[in-house]
Amino acid sequence: MKKIITVLISSLAFLLIHAQEQPAAYALNEEYNLWNLQKGDTTYVFAEMAYIREYADTKSKLVDSLQEGKMVIIKSDGYNGSTVRGFYAPWHKISYVKDNVKKEGFIWLGLLALNSIQNQDGEQFIYGFKKFRPSTENSASYYDAEIKVFDREKKVIARASYQAEVNDQTGTDTKILGAMGLKNIKNIHRSAFLGEACGIATQYYYFAWNGQELIHFPSKMTISDAGVFYRDETVLFPSEHKGDPTMIYKKIVEAENIDDNLVEPNYMETKSQIKYRWDGHILSELIELK
Repeated sequence: MKKIITVLISSLAFLLIHAQEQPAAYALNEEYNLWNLQKGDTTYVFAEMAYIREYADTKSKLVDSLQEGKMVIIKSDGYNGSTVRGFYAPWHKISYVKDNVKKEGFIWLGLLALNSIQNQDGEQFIYGFKKFRPSTENSASYYDAEIKVFDREKKVIARASYQAEVNDQTGTDTKILGAMGLKNIKNIHRSAFLGEACGIATQYYYFAWNGQELIHFPSKMTISDAGVFYRDETVLFPSEHKGDPTMIYKKIVEAENIDDNLVEPNYMETKSQIKYRWDGHILSELIELK
C-alpha cells in the first residue's frame, strides 16, 4: 500500500511540474508587433545564428540552431513575449528543413527578418533589428538595423548597418527599384517603417546595390498631425527629375498651422532642398555656401 501511495505521489508531482511548464510556453501574446506574421507565412532568419527552443522561453531547452538566411514557416500565433537585445517580441512555433529532415521548434521573433524581397537576378535582400538603443540626453532612441544581400545559394554577399528611427510604427514595407538613371547601380532597395496615425512618422531608408556592396543613400520621412503641422520629404533620382544624371535631390516641405481659430488650417510652408552627387562610386552631399 505504501508503495502504491509513493508511486501516486511521485506521479502527481510529475504532472504538477509538467503542468507548470506547459502553460508558460503557450500563453498567447496578442500585442502588436512590426513583423505582422501569421500562421503559414514564410520568413527568414535575420540573426547570424538563431537558437531554436523546445518551448517559448529563453530558459527552455536549446534544440537546434539556424544560420542567417534560413527559410522558416510560421506555425503558431505569438506566445510569451521576451525582452532580448533591448526590445520586446513574442515567440512563434516554426517548421523548417535541415539536413533533409523537417523539424519544429520555437524561435524568438526578433531573430527573424522584418521583410524580404528578391531582385531580377534572384539576389535576396532582408533586413531586421540587431539591438535597441534607448534615448539619451543628446539623442533619440533608435534600433541598430542591418540589411543583408544573399546570392542564389543563400550565402551572404553584402551587408550594411544603419540607425532605424522606429517608434510606434505599425508595419514595414520593402521595394526593389531599378537603377533610377544612376551609373554603376543594379538596384536601389527601399525599406519603410509605416506610421499610420497622427504624429507617427513613416521612415524610408534607401540602399543602392552595385552587385558587390550596399551604399547608404539619402533617407526620407513623412509625418503629419491633422490641423497642426506636416513634414513631407521627397527623394528624386535622375530618372524622376530628368536633369543631371549624377544628381539626387531631397526636397523638404515643412508646414505649421498659424491660425487655430479658422475652420480650415492656415499652413505656413517652408521649403528646402539637399543636393547629392553620385560619381558612379561615391555619394557626396553638396554644401552650398551662402
